Amino acid sequence: MEVRKYDIIIVGAGPAGTSTALSLIGAGLKVALLDKASFPRDKICGDFVAGKGIRAIREISPALYEKLVSFPEKAVNKSTRLYVGDHTPMQFEWVLTSYTMRREHFDNLLLEEVLEEGSTDFFGGDGVQEIHRTTSGFSLRTKSGAHFESTLIIGADGAHSVVAKNLAGYKVDREHYGGSVRAYFTGVENIEEAVNEVYIHKDVVPGYFWLFPVSPTSANVGLGMHSRYITRHKVDLKERFWQFVDASPVLQQKLGKAQLEGNLAGFGLPFFSKRFTISGDGYMLVGDAASLIDPSNGEGIMLGIISGQLAATTARSSFEKQDFSAEFLEAYTHEIHRKWWSEMRNKAWMVNTFADQYWLLDLAGGLGARSARLRRWLKKLM
Repeated sequence: MEVRKYDIIIVGAGPAGTSTALSLIGAGLKVALLDKASFPRDKICGDFVAGKGIRAIREISPALYEKLVSFPEKAVNKSTRLYVGDHTPMQFEWVLTSYTMRREHFDNLLLEEVLEEGSTDFFGGDGVQEIHRTTSGFSLRTKSGAHFESTLIIGADGAHSVVAKNLAGYKVDREHYGGSVRAYFTGVENIEEAVNEVYIHKDVVPGYFWLFPVSPTSANVGLGMHSRYITRHKVDLKERFWQFVDASPVLQQKLGKAQLEGNLAGFGLPFFSKRFTISGDGYMLVGDAASLIDPSNGEGIMLGIISGQLAATTARSSFEKQDFSAEFLEAYTHEIHRKWWSEMRNKAWMVNTFADQYWLLDLAGGLGARSARLRRWLKKLM
C-alpha cells in the first residue's frame, strides 16, 4: 500500500487539532489531519466555548471568526447564573462574549475552514491503530490499513488519545479525572438564551449540574462529578441526573414540559490538575489528549484551541531549526505550564479541599447573595 509522507500529522480534528492546522497555514509544511470520525459528527460535551477561546480563534483565523459570529445556530452568552441550594441565585456578568454551540456544528465549521484553506490534507472516518518510531520520525497505520509517515506528530485525539497512550505512556488517573453526562432538551421554558445556569446542590456535589441554552427554547443539560467520588460511592451519573431534575422545583419549571432529544450520554474529563507528559521526541499533545481540562468547571474547548496555537508555534520553530528532540519540544510544555499551571493547581486544590463540603458551599451561597466581595472571589473560580 502507498505510504503517504508528511512533515506533520495531526491526529484528531476537534477544536485542538483544527486550531493547530489553521495555525500552521503559511509555514510551508506538508500537513495531514486524521480523524476516526466522518464529519459532521456529534461530540458529547457541554458545548461551551469560553470568551478567551473565541478571541484565540480571531487571532488564528479572522475569516473563521467572522463565520463563527454570523453562524445562526448558537447562543451568545454574557452571563452565568449560579444556584447554590435554595438560596437566591447569584448572577455573574462577563466582559468577553462566549458561545454555546453544538459541537456537531462548531467542530465542522472549524474543519471546513481548514479544508477551504487547502493546505492541509484531511483523512476522516479511519482511526489510527498503530504508531511506530522510525529513523526519521513515525509510521502510522489506520484501521483500514492506510500507511502514513511523518517527522512530527501532534496528538489531538481527545480523552482516549491513541497518541498519548503510545508515545507518552498515558493512563487514566482517577485522582485527576471526571465523569459527566449530558443531553439536549427542546421545548425548554423560562430560560434566557444569553444566561448559562449552574447548580450546586447537596445531591450533585462534588460536582455541578448545568443548563446551557443553545437557543431560546433548547438547551444542553448535564451533570459532572469527580471520578474519585463516583468510584468511591458507586454513583450512577445518569440515575443521579434524573433524580436531581425530578426533585428540583426550579428545573421542573424549565424542563417539566421539555422533550429529551436523543439520549443522555456520558463522557470523560482528564483534568489539568497534574503535570502530565505532553511532549517528547517528535511529538506534542494538545487539548483533551494533553489532559487540558479545567478541574473546577470542566471547560476544555478554550484550552484546546490555545494549546493548538502554541503547539503550532513550537512546530514551526522545530522545522526551522530541524530539531525535533524532546529537549527542543519541551518549550511547548513550558509555555503551557507558564500560562495555566498555577491557576489550575490552585483550582484543583480548591476542588479537592472544598467540593464535597456542602455545608461550606451552602454557606457561601447564602453569603454570596449579599456580599459583592465574595461574589468577585467566586467568579474567579468559574
